[in-house]
Amino acid sequence: MTDGQPRSNDAAPRPDGEPDDPDLRFDALVIGAGAGGMAAAARLSNFGYRTLLVESRDRVGGRASTKEVGEFTVHTGALIITTGGENERLFDELGADMGVSVPDTPMTLRLGRLDVPLTKGPVGALANGSLRLVNSLSSRFDGLRPPTGISIGEWITARGRKPRVMRLIRNLTSAMFAAEPTDVDAAMFFEYFTKKDALNIGVHPDGAIGPWQVLANVFERDGGTLWLSSTVDRLTFDGAGLVNGAVIDRSGEAVTVSTSLAISDVGPLATVGLCGAANLPEGYGESVRATSRPSTLIVVHFASRIPLRKLTGLTLFASTTRLAYAMEVTAMSPTLAPPGWYLYAAASSPHPASGDFDSDAEVAILKRELADNYPEFGRARIVSVDICGGDVWPAQRAIIGHDWPQTTPVANLWNVGDGAREHGQADQSGCVGSARIVTDQIRRDHPPRSSADLRIRHL
Repeated sequence: MTDGQPRSNDAAPRPDGEPDDPDLRFDALVIGAGAGGMAAAARLSNFGYRTLLVESRDRVGGRASTKEVGEFTVHTGALIITTGGENERLFDELGADMGVSVPDTPMTLRLGRLDVPLTKGPVGALANGSLRLVNSLSSRFDGLRPPTGISIGEWITARGRKPRVMRLIRNLTSAMFAAEPTDVDAAMFFEYFTKKDALNIGVHPDGAIGPWQVLANVFERDGGTLWLSSTVDRLTFDGAGLVNGAVIDRSGEAVTVSTSLAISDVGPLATVGLCGAANLPEGYGESVRATSRPSTLIVVHFASRIPLRKLTGLTLFASTTRLAYAMEVTAMSPTLAPPGWYLYAAASSPHPASGDFDSDAEVAILKRELADNYPEFGRARIVSVDICGGDVWPAQRAIIGHDWPQTTPVANLWNVGDGAREHGQADQSGCVGSARIVTDQIRRDHPPRSSADLRIRHL
């Protein structure tokens, strides 16, 4: 990867504001190498834009990545990737293999002590067929679809459903949106779970980072420049109020680059901070902060010398109060643990999922429900307990339905990722979809500087 020492940037810039060093001049700057940023950078580079992708961490993927914890490699957030939709479309377009495999039992629903496969076998076929049928019928008959403007929690309560139904709905909103039923619009919940490919999941042998590392390789193959362990301190602006560059911290040295276009994958709130209040309309930053609704996910990674019974693929839970899903990580990614160890991850959203909560109490509930479902957990080794929450490292920067637009008040600055997804979209596929919208607009309205810049995709 392009991650060497920075070039000296002491020379005065040219009169037009661009750095003297041509290697520091770019058509496009992408900030953040999460799913949205990776997708945007890879597409722009493939289209022929000279693109710089800057990531503050030493790896790509953001909250869909992996990190080292002692002898183990654990996930930074997402455990799986949806294999259809925008993700499949992106990798196919770039001529790249996502590299994921489907678990033997991809998704299971635990009803009490009964495990029901959702994506394979007769029950899986029935479940997928039923979802497609409901989606088809609801598109013709509005009465089958929940109304907008009411949460799925309120809708379930109004229909007099029993508590066990609400527990199932809570665990589904927790697993898919890192939210509670009162946070998620009923119509969006319905549309998400009845859409095509809703239950199609895969796992990369290298963990969650795998597909995005593939994309990083494609990005560099097509001429893109990737700076890891580098932080964009601030964006710079010209006299017309457009972004014309950025000041980037690389190994403690401030490097100034120029750019004609900027895309942020660090969330609308952080984007405001990069711009500075003086470069945005009055009140815009305050509005973004006031309406920001980051959500929280608690993930316990644990390892066992003996396998947990009936936990191989991804298991969703119907009857628990917090435990939303669990998975044996080493079932599909055996190299993430030392020989002789089985590595697992289990997750829950706290109450409330957005805002302050008692972290010690919530982690204790999650561990207790793990022990209730899997007695072997009592002898397991806790590898890490990660709380994805707050403004900096949330599970979702915006709960589904609360995303900001991709556009900003600055004409050549856009947001992508999980704070700026298309209305009603979620997961990594929604982040990739936001990048498609932005890069399609850029390609249409801001073509590369000259046809000589176009690069041929290597198939």
